[in-house]
Amino acid sequence: MNKKKLIFFLFIFIIVGVFVKFNNNIISYYILAKLSKWTERTVTAKSVDIDYFKGKIDFYDLKFLNKPNFYDKNIFETKKLSIEIKLSSIFSDLVKINKFTLHQPRFFFEIRAVTEKKETLKDNIDVIEKIINQTPPKIYPPKKNDKNFIILNLNIINSKAFIRYQNREVLIVNLSNMSFQNVGNTNFKKDKNYQHYKDIMKIIMGDIYFRIPDMELRKFIKEIYKIK
Repeated sequence: MNKKKLIFFLFIFIIVGVFVKFNNNIISYYILAKLSKWTERTVTAKSVDIDYFKGKIDFYDLKFLNKPNFYDKNIFETKKLSIEIKLSSIFSDLVKINKFTLHQPRFFFEIRAVTEKKETLKDNIDVIEKIINQTPPKIYPPKKNDKNFIILNLNIINSKAFIRYQNREVLIVNLSNMSFQNVGNTNFKKDKNYQHYKDIMKIIMGDIYFRIPDMELRKFIKEIYKIK
């Protein structure tokens, strides 16, 4: 190979490398922005790896920022999030995800009181105030082009929950490994096996609740959150 051909191939290699890196940054930013919008939390990741041939995206040290004035900095963390996705679908109205795996996720749950009155109880998941004050569910205006997603296979591996209540020592709960199919944020009436992601969150919260060894705390949570 002569010198001119070598320089040409090196130039093409650099251009392709820059283009792929640029695309990775765009897609990573887009997905993190969408996660932030869906969860109404600031979402960050230490690094993101994208394999276009396999349609796989790996997020490392993914973090969801907690509400202000709570003990833990984040409300959720995971060592690694692996997604196998149909990349072309992320720019469509329905994002299709073949596999979604959370490795070593950590849930941080906290209840605190501004005063000794029950009415001033607050939590970092935006639930307890609505129950106590009987706040009606928020009604969002209809959107012409709403972004939806469906996860064909959802796996949660080696998860833990950290529960804080007032001045008690933090309670660490090891959770079950879980697998779900057809999870999303919209209703597919034709598919009886479909599960809304909010229903999955209820299952996770139930797993946390029944693993709390402190019966007094469990009773308190049952009364406050009206668990049946």
